[in-house]
Amino acid sequence: MKHLRAMAAVGAVCAVLAGCGGDGSSADDSDASAAPDASEGLDLDTLRVGNSPVYPPMSFLPEGDEDPANRQGFDVDLATAIADELGVGITFEQQAYEQYLPSLSTGRLDLVHSAMQDLPDRRETVDFVDYYLTGPQLFTTSDRTDLGTLADLCGGSVVLDTGDVGYRDALTAAADEACQGADPIEVVAASGTADALIQLDQGRADATIRGAESVAYLMNEQEPGRYATVDEPLSQIPVGIAVAKDNPELRDAVADALATLVENGTYAEIGERWNLSDLLLDAVTVNGEPVG
Repeated sequence: MKHLRAMAAVGAVCAVLAGCGGDGSSADDSDASAAPDASEGLDLDTLRVGNSPVYPPMSFLPEGDEDPANRQGFDVDLATAIADELGVGITFEQQAYEQYLPSLSTGRLDLVHSAMQDLPDRRETVDFVDYYLTGPQLFTTSDRTDLGTLADLCGGSVVLDTGDVGYRDALTAAADEACQGADPIEVVAASGTADALIQLDQGRADATIRGAESVAYLMNEQEPGRYATVDEPLSQIPVGIAVAKDNPELRDAVADALATLVENGTYAEIGERWNLSDLLLDAVTVNGEPVG
């Protein structure tokens, strides 16, 4: 994938955060190091961050470990670096995914930093400080050197989890354009992402689809050399740190901290650590748009 570029850097923002209190329901705590300039005027000591350690390489537990305090991943490292830049501590709190946005509205959480896609309908209640781009990524087994582009799959097949309606729609839209005058792409049903991978490995389909970050982890960490991507992601979707709509001070402070991490190279270092460099932004955006 080609490196993705945002259009502008984040401008100057307010460093005063709205006050938030903890409720003691955290899964784990990690005290951030002091950052005197960033922390000046803050009204909170700890960011309460919604995060589910179930999605490598963004946030997950080491194999065989069930202690949420030991979560690791790109989201965990980046959220901790943002807290460090702000000079505050950080607490990760796991909830049911559908509960995260209501918890922002009620003040139970300050942020949600858990690979949450910045979708237009979600922007009605929260703002997103975007930090990478994802999208449905086609991939196949590494021996299929004949499948380099989406058009190469015309007349072939893609196996998909029946619940991945968004991926199916993205594939259909892209294939309608790529396969004009050629045979269409057949969609093979799978009962889940694990089943889709089994069917791919057994040759029942030519390719399958996962999120770009998940494919990167599969290819670099879980099964190096076994799979290869087919073309670039079918679409580009910003992923963001969610902040309550009525807390623009916190949103802008997080954006400012993230912009500093982009500028000083920390963001790139974290992305490289988790093999996600190709998905990173060159500058921070808010709700998918440049700021400033």
